[in-house]
Amino acid sequence: MGPCRGRRRGQRWITEIPETRRFEPEGEKKGDDVLITLEELEAIRLVDLLELQQQEAALYMGVSRKAHWNDLRSGRKKIASALVYGLGIRIEGGSYILRDARAQPSRPDGTKSENTPPMEDQLRLLELEMTAIEDRLKGIRSRMKTLKETTEP
Repeated sequence: MGPCRGRRRGQRWITEIPETRRFEPEGEKKGDDVLITLEELEAIRLVDLLELQQQEAALYMGVSRKAHWNDLRSGRKKIASALVYGLGIRIEGGSYILRDARAQPSRPDGTKSENTPPMEDQLRLLELEMTAIEDRLKGIRSRMKTLKETTEP
């Protein structure tokens, strides 16, 4: 019997690998970095940024709701500890399949995955991302307008 017990961790679908994968607190480095996996970041992005329901986000990532909840909870806890204790954050690693709209994700053995989300679901997620970005831009424009009005004599 091997050193590991239970089932191995299943792969999660993620949309992209972020360009910025390291954040550190201002000033001197106080301790070690907190490591957040790419699938934890994707879980946080889908639920907290795009405001998807956890069931929808789990389906989009290709995992059960419980597995998604575990990733979400773990990622949030790591980010909170980094903020509270002034630690750096590194985003790397994990067990994931990079989603590509042009092709179905494949497994490590080279075979195609049968349960790729339908194209309609992928389009819906992109529309949600666009809406979230547009809402954020509206907020930024509003703050800029307010600042300009308060600074003008």
